[in-house]
Amino acid sequence: MPRSYHHNIYYLYIIKLSKWLMLIMPIVALFYNENGLENFDIFLLQAIYSVSVAVMEIPSGYMADIVGRKKTLILGSVLGALGYLFYSLSHNFTGFLVAEIILGIGGSFISGADSAMLFDSLSATRRQHRYLQFEGRITSLGNFAETIAAVCSGLIAALLGYRAVYISQAVIAALAIPAALMLLEPPKDSTIAKPGLRHILSVCNNAILKLIKIAHHRLGQRFYLSEA
Repeated sequence: MPRSYHHNIYYLYIIKLSKWLMLIMPIVALFYNENGLENFDIFLLQAIYSVSVAVMEIPSGYMADIVGRKKTLILGSVLGALGYLFYSLSHNFTGFLVAEIILGIGGSFISGADSAMLFDSLSATRRQHRYLQFEGRITSLGNFAETIAAVCSGLIAALLGYRAVYISQAVIAALAIPAALMLLEPPKDSTIAKPGLRHILSVCNNAILKLIKIAHHRLGQRFYLSEA
């Protein structure tokens, strides 16, 4: 029996759950301190993450509209799992910085594309009027996931240590990959002009180069302040 666009809703639930079941939140500062980071390093990492999300927001939305929601969500899911995997294997500021950039880029690819996929899937089944209802359900699921994550995080940290929490987070993030692969791309308006691949890569390349420059500048400030 062929799958319908209605099944996209359940796969989007899994993607959202993997994104909002944040085991690391209760222990993130403790993990940083365990690996020798100071308060300035922690604030800098969070700033770099925010900048990476902001810089990639436009090209990621561009890709979702032109290349497709499904491919964009797959890419974001892979980067999300890769970022937490990199985190779980890193022991210093530089490794965490790379992980934060990967997570920021991955988060930007999922942000917006998931909501667009939900609306397009509902439109394909003539239920777009129920969009807010399903978005509300997803938000409620996210709030529930955050509560469960706080309890599970404490148990894992107490039994296996802080790094085990990050390894568990990588596994949870990886659940989004098969869910994204199972999505069906809803039909779109064929009259919309599609720029070539070179144009798309140029937009993404400019955004990534800007992100690298910002990260390099911030790193220079960090080393300058540490030597002062």
